[in-house]
Amino acid sequence: MSARLRSSLAITIAGVVVAVIGLGCLGLQATRANATISAQRSASVVADARLDAAYYSCVDRQARSLITPATPVAYRSGASLGEAVVLNKAVASWITLSPPGTEPDGWLGLRHIGGPGTCLGDVVTLRARGADGSWILRTGHGASVPGAGPPPAPPL
Repeated sequence: MSARLRSSLAITIAGVVVAVIGLGCLGLQATRANATISAQRSASVVADARLDAAYYSCVDRQARSLITPATPVAYRSGASLGEAVVLNKAVASWITLSPPGTEPDGWLGLRHIGGPGTCLGDVVTLRARGADGSWILRTGHGASVPGAGPPPAPPL
């Protein structure tokens, strides 16, 4: 066998080995991707996603029962990070935040009170001035999601 033929045969064998390894890796990745999609379509994950969507829709609806998009509001003073995240996720796309240094028409908040008429136990609140100038606390209405606690965390 000539040197040129041996060199050509070695290159061909190396190419076949690389192709087989590459196809094997692609097959393994396709299997992993299929398992991930199957896990995301499991009944429990779909139910959790529906509950999550219902919760944020409920918070949005309750906020809309208290304010209009043109009403300048601020988040309640002393709101926790979790409260701010929930309110941002539910209403930040349509509310008007009061510019810094100005008095808002109301303070939007989220309270956990439990019971019927709540979003998994939470209710949207608005602290605003009444007609007589005194502060009043109104609670949102128009939507509820029965249950307790925050919506389930999404799978990672």
